Amino acid sequence: MGIICSKLNDCIEFIFHKSSNFKNNQYNNSLDINYNFKQEKRIPLIDVVKVDENKLNDNDNLMNNSFQHKDFSKKISLKDFKILKKLGKGAFGKVLLVHNEELNKYFAMKILKKKFIEKNKQQFHVKTERKILEIIEHPFVAKLYYAFQNSEKLYLLTEYMPGGEMFYHLHKDIYFSEERTKFYISEIILALIYLHKNNIIYRDLKPENILLDEQGHIKLTDFGLSKIVNNINKDKTYTICGTPEYVAPEVLLNKGYNKSADWWSLGIVLYEMLCGETPFKEARERLDINIYYKPIYQNKLISDIAFDLIQKLCEINVNLRLGSSENEFEEISKHKFFNGIDWKKLENKEIKPSFIPIITNMEDVRNFDKQFTETDPLSIPERLNYYKNKLGEKNVEMKKIEKSSENNSVINKNPKEKTYEDFTYNTYLMKKENN
Repeated sequence: MGIICSKLNDCIEFIFHKSSNFKNNQYNNSLDINYNFKQEKRIPLIDVVKVDENKLNDNDNLMNNSFQHKDFSKKISLKDFKILKKLGKGAFGKVLLVHNEELNKYFAMKILKKKFIEKNKQQFHVKTERKILEIIEHPFVAKLYYAFQNSEKLYLLTEYMPGGEMFYHLHKDIYFSEERTKFYISEIILALIYLHKNNIIYRDLKPENILLDEQGHIKLTDFGLSKIVNNINKDKTYTICGTPEYVAPEVLLNKGYNKSADWWSLGIVLYEMLCGETPFKEARERLDINIYYKPIYQNKLISDIAFDLIQKLCEINVNLRLGSSENEFEEISKHKFFNGIDWKKLENKEIKPSFIPIITNMEDVRNFDKQFTETDPLSIPERLNYYKNKLGEKNVEMKKIEKSSENNSVINKNPKEKTYEDFTYNTYLMKKENN
């Protein structure tokens, strides 16, 4: 069995083996893996290469998970967008800020490299993310506008969140006040409840996947690890995935887990927002199931009421965990920590956030990491290919950049590379045809 881990600038694979009759303590020891961090961002466990196929739902079958769409009259491609800035970079691609002049609208363009997706067996996760983004629509979940592809890459265009990542603000401010934290956690709860009502388990809740819009409201993003089940209250899923500091212990036990794993992660995020660190930071350096069975320490910055909520969300016994029942919203929203929250007004964005990100215009990227925003969003071969598509090959002075691109791979090297069936999506044309 291999666990593939991805982080901002590298992809690392750890391999370990377990026989079918492995006992829990042996399995726990097999998870005791050491790995080094080059950056502060937490890396997700992306996939387990070998999964018991007898435990898979029909939704896990790649061939049965094709996307349905209408035959749109206008074909969207890269040339329809002006590339402005790089917002982030991951193991399989990057995220760029782009602008469409016809609509006068900004988008976040997620670019995924097919060769890395296929090498690391991530086709199913990519298709799942694409499907989830199309079917969901909620005030606190990032919206998909377009999806298209070429021979080498997949493109997903979602709404642009100029407020940046929660991760950026949390590390800048060290920790948040309880009132500010309560506001964010409440909006996250509404987003998770919406996903669960649509039979989606999020599976990777962490500050890096929580964005802020220009008004200061949150949006969940990155559904690459999410899972669609048939019945959110009954079905279990078995893939070991998530991010070590936030993943629920039952995920690592390989016995199946359900939506309750999201509520565990919420408890960890709540803890981190209030004091600037996670209770299981050891998991950054050593992936050991025993770490999660240690009592959670109450940091002096965390009030008794907030800590009570954290303990109930991070209950080891899944059946006793807050939010584990069918009435998950009622269970969680009635906790004293949320006293004073008008949930209806919150969902309608009628409650003003206490923190509003500083943004001078839609191209102001100060709320994103400078290691990305201050670098060229395109590599030299990509820039050549971009202008060839945009202006036509005759208008591109290829000789000027030939020397600079000698050490870079050539774009569109293999035009016959496998395509992803029914990946295309256009929200504007979809709405037009539905009216």
